Amino acid sequence: MNLFQRPQFISDQDMQRIHEASLYLLENKGIVFKSPKALALLKNHGARVDGEIAYLPKALVEDCLAKVPSSFRVEAVNPDRSVTVGGDLIIHPSGGEVFIKDAADNRRGEVTLQEFADLQKIYQACDNVNMCGYQPLSPEDVPKKTRGLWCLYESMLYTDKPWLAPMDYSSGADKSRELDMYEIVFGKEYVNSHHVTWSIVCPESPMVYSRFSCESIMEFAGRNQPITLVSAPMSGITAPVHILGIIVQANTETLAGLCLAQCVRPGIPVLPSASLTYGNLKLGTWECSSPDTALMLAGAVQMYKEYYHLPARAQTGVTSSKCVDYQAGYETMQSLLLTALMDVDVTSQSAGSLENLLTISFEKTVIDNEIIGRVRRIIQGIDNQEDAFSVDIIMETGHGKDFLMHDSTLDHLRDGWQAEISDWNRYDQWRNSPYPDIEKRAHARVRDILGSAGQILDPSVAKELKNYIAHAEGNN
Repeated sequence: MNLFQRPQFISDQDMQRIHEASLYLLENKGIVFKSPKALALLKNHGARVDGEIAYLPKALVEDCLAKVPSSFRVEAVNPDRSVTVGGDLIIHPSGGEVFIKDAADNRRGEVTLQEFADLQKIYQACDNVNMCGYQPLSPEDVPKKTRGLWCLYESMLYTDKPWLAPMDYSSGADKSRELDMYEIVFGKEYVNSHHVTWSIVCPESPMVYSRFSCESIMEFAGRNQPITLVSAPMSGITAPVHILGIIVQANTETLAGLCLAQCVRPGIPVLPSASLTYGNLKLGTWECSSPDTALMLAGAVQMYKEYYHLPARAQTGVTSSKCVDYQAGYETMQSLLLTALMDVDVTSQSAGSLENLLTISFEKTVIDNEIIGRVRRIIQGIDNQEDAFSVDIIMETGHGKDFLMHDSTLDHLRDGWQAEISDWNRYDQWRNSPYPDIEKRAHARVRDILGSAGQILDPSVAKELKNYIAHAEGNN
């Protein structure tokens, strides 16, 4: 039984002030929506529209908030792999990284579709990664117009966990094609009545929803698929320098997107994401692994979970390190453990990401799989059942004796958490092992995974998907 108390970084009074500040900004400053269709829809539901700016009244915002479910299920082609958002900690792939790290020489390079597929095979083999797909890498050897479709195809080919839709798109039509591929696999009626993916939507801070973002919300919500709103302002750069100020802005941007989604389809799930980052004004960059970033994420997650009673996602488990080193380890654990203790429901960027989300490492992916396992064990808490206090066991064991052969020890000797990549052996065993370095051990694990991975999707369905992509390329 898990009895730990969730940390609180924002007082109840200040959460109320954040909400009231967001309502004030939505009604008096407004949000730019660069889509006439989105503006018309918001206007029909009570917003005041002036040019591209929609001013959202308090009544509309609070009515929309009341319609969003506190949990929802995302189906996988393998039902045993389906996940419920709003319960256990769910880990999904990284997204947006540009380069892939070579384990041999620490160089980074451009990405091929084969490397994207290999990363999906690794996700499939990592027990602590619950979802696949998305776009942790962007292959350069396929047409840009259909790159997202090819990424989705490879994910469907080699994994049976829920498939997240890729980010590559330039119009609502591109997002529609992605959903067509889900319908090929699951069937149109099933997709219309179940959630099989979600759309990642990023407002442009400060306070703008691009045409593409609006179209993505309208396309996915219109076809019964949830919306994940990833407001990602940078303190002092695209948002105020103060932590509470950046939380207010991110919260305001998120509520605006939530309203549009509910105007499209009342009751559609919306997953707000804590993706705020610290603007490093010394270097003119953003820093995803700063303690300030961790505090921003914790505050935003607390707001979504405690004040709005919504599920929450966070961009966590991140590092600015360029290689798999000590820095990568402590920065990854810093944000992942903190947001997990805040009871976050979904995390992204938690497996394999380096260099402030610019680079992916296969080896760090399997190392992070272990780190996530450690975090899962911690948040399970301490068993407090009556027999766990062990008074009878202590009474039965003689003074100065050991408990090695006690029935309770033998009954539970395999229950303890075990490392997969970390080395827990004696010094001499470690020194004589073929892979004393953790990255080399991880590289060996990657080789094993890729050597045994195979196609999972039915070949006839795979052929239909491939024909669909070829048709989409022919129409470009």
